[in-house]
Amino acid sequence: MKKNKLLSLITALTFAFIIFGCQAGEDNRNYYEDQNSDTSYLNVDEHKNDEDHDDEHKDDEDHDDEHKDDEDHDGHDHDDEHKDDEDHDETDNDHEAENDEDHDETDNDHEAENDENGHKDESIVSYEDYLSSIDNIVDPTNISWPRTIIINDKEIVISEKPERLATISLGHDEILFGITDSTQIVATTSFAQEEGSNIQVKSEGLPTISSDPETIIAQDPDIVFADPYASPELIDALEDFGIVVIQTQLNNSIDGRKNDVWLMSYITGNLVNAKYLVEKIDNNIQSLEKLITDQQNTKMKVITLSWWDAYWTAGSGSTEDSIIKLAGAINLSAENDVESNSTIDKELLISMDPEIILITQSVQWGGNDFYNDLLADDSLSSIQAIKNGYVYMVNPNWWGTLSYWNIKGSEQLAKILYDLEKIEGFRDF
Repeated sequence: MKKNKLLSLITALTFAFIIFGCQAGEDNRNYYEDQNSDTSYLNVDEHKNDEDHDDEHKDDEDHDDEHKDDEDHDGHDHDDEHKDDEDHDETDNDHEAENDEDHDETDNDHEAENDENGHKDESIVSYEDYLSSIDNIVDPTNISWPRTIIINDKEIVISEKPERLATISLGHDEILFGITDSTQIVATTSFAQEEGSNIQVKSEGLPTISSDPETIIAQDPDIVFADPYASPELIDALEDFGIVVIQTQLNNSIDGRKNDVWLMSYITGNLVNAKYLVEKIDNNIQSLEKLITDQQNTKMKVITLSWWDAYWTAGSGSTEDSIIKLAGAINLSAENDVESNSTIDKELLISMDPEIILITQSVQWGGNDFYNDLLADDSLSSIQAIKNGYVYMVNPNWWGTLSYWNIKGSEQLAKILYDLEKIEGFRDF
């Protein structure tokens, strides 16, 4: 009898222990899932829709290149009125517990970083080396809030990480989408959402704004980015309404492109994402440089052409000039003392005798018609590029905009120069 009771007691205790253990295991599983659900604040859905990942980099959340129509003959954003979403979680490195009630949620650029896949990098990162070359930043050692910058000799204090961003410049749009996403961006230019834009997919569905201050004010942005060609009246109207306007000239040099990324990331609190994006830019530049070294070919003589009541070409100091040089070719227009984007006459075009002609004019703005007229003009038939069939229409969205997307233009030209389908190591944005 006692033995039976003892066996019954042991059986009951064993059954209770199994039930409790299962419940505890379920609770632990739920806790693990809950913790993992907060590893990134960026828009994950955007990456789920990205169908063109780079095959050699399956872990990258890079969007494939989109195309946009954007015409410019001054080396600035086409139509002057004018992110790569890296899924980083910028967290305060002084606090490893994400749910700490005393955590300063605005201090997102400190030690604990997340890589593009949301994994934490526990190493201490200093941004001073990256920021110290940017004259606009008053104290490059300060990555807390407030942050102070100087724009056009005016000191601007940004008290906390801005939550609502907008731009009236396509180049600024492209950089902004490279370092953040629509959780922070409230409006874009209409050009960002045009068919074929570099950031069409990323910007789709967001409100668009124009140079009309009412369209901008209606979106209630904390900060608006603008290029130097925005009207003073517009800037005054926005500032009178309490909106901070950051009016900067975007660069067309390699270092200048990266500095633009760093400055905008400093202003918007996206230094972690900027670091990842700049590393990708550097990687692509190195891939192009390695390709050029390995080829050891004589540099080809290239010019860009478009037609707007005359022949237009890109000379020294232009965006196109930097693209051509990065691809390892000679910009023949610059060699013939053409500066910036300028007109040339037919006689100079014939005397330059380019080996390759690049049509940077979009199809929508008559690029294909110009291409056909160029080949049909008997007076130009002696030009090497025309005689040998080396006239190419290139993507104007990579050749005229002022952002890191210009590097795609160098990739495109390098493929033409060296007859390649792809460039080893080059990663899409």
